[in-house]
Formats: sequence, C-alpha cells, structure tokens
Amino acid sequence: MKKVSFLFFAFIVALACQAQTATQIFDKTVSAFRAAGAVSASYSMSGSRGTIVMQGSKFRILASNLKAWYDGKTEYTYSKATGEVNVTTPSAKDLVMVSPLSVAQSVRSSYSMRAKRSGSGYVLTLTPKKKGQVKSITLYISKAYILTKAIYTTKKGSQTLTISNYKTHVKVNAATFRFAKSQVPAGTQVVDLR
Repeated sequence: MKKVSFLFFAFIVALACQAQTATQIFDKTVSAFRAAGAVSASYSMSGSRGTIVMQGSKFRILASNLKAWYDGKTEYTYSKATGEVNVTTPSAKDLVMVSPLSVAQSVRSSYSMRAKRSGSGYVLTLTPKKKGQVKSITLYISKAYILTKAIYTTKKGSQTLTISNYKTHVKVNAATFRFAKSQVPAGTQVVDLR
C-alpha cells in the first residue's frame, strides 16, 4: 500500500513539475522577446512568405499578398487581392492574431501547457481550457528561448508558421510602423473603417 501511495505521489509531483516547467519555458520565451528590443524575422505560413518587424506592440508585415503597419493605435492593411488599404483601430482580440505579446497574454490564461525537451530546445503543447475552434497549438522554442515554429490545429485542419532569420535590437524608427502611400501601388484606394 505504501508503495502504491508513493508512486501516486511521485506521479502527481512529476505532473506538477512538468506544468511548472512548461510555464517557466513559456515565460522565459516571452521575457526574451521583451528584452530583445526591436526584432525582425522572415516567416512562412500557408504558402505566404514575408518579413515582420516588431517592437513592443507595434509591427510591420511585408509579404507578396499582404502588407500591414500598426503603430500602437492604428492598423493599415493592404491586400493584393482587394487592391485596397483598410484602416482600422484593432481591438485587443484582433491583435491576438498578430502581436506576440498580445498572444502571450491570451495564451497564459486560456491554455494548459505541457513541455518536453527537443534536440535543440523545447516543444510546448498548448491546449485550450475551453472548447472552441482551436484544438491545440504546438510551439517549437530554441534553447535561447526563441520561437522557431508554431503549429495551429483547429477543427478545420492545421497551419504551420515557420520563423527564420530572427534578429534582435534592429534599428527602427516611428516611420517603420506607419503607413505611407508610396509603399503600395499608385492609385490604391484607402478605406477608413474606424
């Protein structure tokens, strides 16, 4: 009986340590991003490739089919498909789809986390606490606590985001995150949806 009790206790402790380790890895990854100042990276997702520059909550995305600028208040999004620029004031919920810090705040409270070591870092598996469209998110994190890949699994399938050429402390200024008409084809209509 003592042996069974000890094994049960050891199992509970192992689960608690694993959850704590996953949270610690996640928190260290968020802290590394915050400490990195302005960052730039290349990405690929669903056949789209581009670059992103981020500083705090601000970002600029440049891809062949989409361009977006967010200065901390206003977002300008150019879509090649529509041939127009939409101007919005995104909500916190809207920013969760793009801003790593917004994502981190949402994930921290809405998902359960498990971690395992991988050859060159960690794999975190995040499962939503409430049922919804997202079934799971799998994050691949380097030993330097940099996100290198994310797999989003929903009821409709999965998408993989791959990040490369990650650079920290890049030189940016306020104009980096502001839209200018010269950055899109001449004659592009700007639609203010605010």
